[in-house]
Amino acid sequence: MSGIRVLHGFTFFRSLGGVESMLRLHHRVDASHGLDSTFCAYFEPRDIGIERVVGLGLNAFSTIHTARRKFSRVPTSPAETIVYHNFWGMAFFADLDRGSRRIGVLHTDTPGLDLWLRQLRGLVDGALCVSRPLLDLVRRELPELGEDRTAWLPYPVAREQTEAAQQPMASRPIVLGFAGRLSFEQKRVDRFPLLIEALDRLEVDFRFDFLGDGPQGTWLKRQFLNDRRVKFHGRLSGSDYWDVLRTWDAIVFVSDYEGLPISLIEAMAVGVLPVMPSVGSGADPYVRDVREDLLYPPGKTDAAAAAIHALTLASQSEIQQLRRRANSVVEPHLGDCYERAFAQHVFHVSALPRISRSSFPPLTPRLRMFVPFGVLRRVWLGALWKPVA
Repeated sequence: MSGIRVLHGFTFFRSLGGVESMLRLHHRVDASHGLDSTFCAYFEPRDIGIERVVGLGLNAFSTIHTARRKFSRVPTSPAETIVYHNFWGMAFFADLDRGSRRIGVLHTDTPGLDLWLRQLRGLVDGALCVSRPLLDLVRRELPELGEDRTAWLPYPVAREQTEAAQQPMASRPIVLGFAGRLSFEQKRVDRFPLLIEALDRLEVDFRFDFLGDGPQGTWLKRQFLNDRRVKFHGRLSGSDYWDVLRTWDAIVFVSDYEGLPISLIEAMAVGVLPVMPSVGSGADPYVRDVREDLLYPPGKTDAAAAAIHALTLASQSEIQQLRRRANSVVEPHLGDCYERAFAQHVFHVSALPRISRSSFPPLTPRLRMFVPFGVLRRVWLGALWKPVA
């Protein structure tokens, strides 16, 4: 198939996060699937020092107005397909992007997403979603796309072996872990001290690992300063990451909302069992298919502790069966499924007639265009989704 030029747009490129790791994957593999890709990272420095990646140099004090001025200088062409990851920036860049098609890739859920997506009607030619619930949401709120222009995008997992080689739990502490951004927002790492207290009340013998970093990493470390059962590994990659992940019995989330955490799929791929709040995310059916009681009511750390306690009471044969089930559930994510599905959908949408707007009325300045991003994120998040033109 002949090549298609693609511009990927998102907030960051280098930082820790699931979307950023997917962008780096695109940077490595898009060309092998016929995509000539460049990248625009809005909050990275202009001279990021990475080939085919340009930053806009935005920060918390920047505004939509300044972002538009900087984005207008990014060299795009009518031959390009513009891919907005998490749809971020589409509302205020669409009239400037000059692309032939616009595709949104939805990686995560967030409160109010249904209303915000609705405001983007008429700006989108196609969409990809990393979970079935997100796909259903997009089809409902952007009905003009229908099934033909929307598709499931399975997050990829590369694994070296299919099961964690663990000794029976009866003779050792259960090894728990969390991998991801250490933040109060979404991930709710402030609940982990409560979870540890709940485990202690149940007299669970455990060890807890944290993989990753984030804005509340220092705060979290202070909570466990004198607890030798808790270890912080920081941000790891490659074999160092997998070597730690493979030692876990269960990966534990305490989030308010999720799309489908990549670390959850990676953990399940090596036989680590998921303990997850039932927040209506794409993870819910995955966890339920392993064992129903591993899915607990949101915010209830006592229930999460009870699910972990139940695992310590299971026989070794039961645990091995659950691990094999976890392996099986994530099989659709193995290999090059993500990159192939992405490229196929880009080519497919590019071959369909354009349905997104290509002409816009003169811009009328609005108050939200001059409010710093840091303020918008805290008190007016919906302004980031309301089209400016």
